[in-house]
Amino acid sequence: MFFSATKDICSEVNRNIMAGDAQQLSKYLAPMVEMSVLGNDGYFSRIQAVSILSEFFKNNPPKDFTVKQGGSASENTKFSIGTYTSSGGVFKVYYVVKREQDNEFIYKLTIEKK
Repeated sequence: MFFSATKDICSEVNRNIMAGDAQQLSKYLAPMVEMSVLGNDGYFSRIQAVSILSEFFKNNPPKDFTVKQGGSASENTKFSIGTYTSSGGVFKVYYVVKREQDNEFIYKLTIEKK
C-alpha cells in the first residue's frame, strides 16, 4: 500500500491505537515487524502481528491513548511514545516508522505494562 509523503502516518497509527483497531493498524505494519507485546517478543509477519495486537486490544479495550513524545530519529525514521489506558491497566506504547522509497511502515512496536 502506498502512502503519500503528505500523509502523517503517525497520526493514522495513533488514531488506530486509540480505536483498538488491529485490522486498520495492519495497513501500516511492515511485512516483518519486530514486536514486544507483554512479553511476546520476536520478529513477526504482518498476519502474526495483527493476531497478537487483536488479542491485546480484546483483553485491554482502549479508554485513552496519549502521545507523550514523538519525532524523527533520522531523515527516514520517525518514532512515537505514548500511554495507552484500558480497564486492564496502563501501558507504554513505543513504535518506530521507517521510510523506504515512497512507503512508510512500522518496523518496531513495543507495548509494555507501566
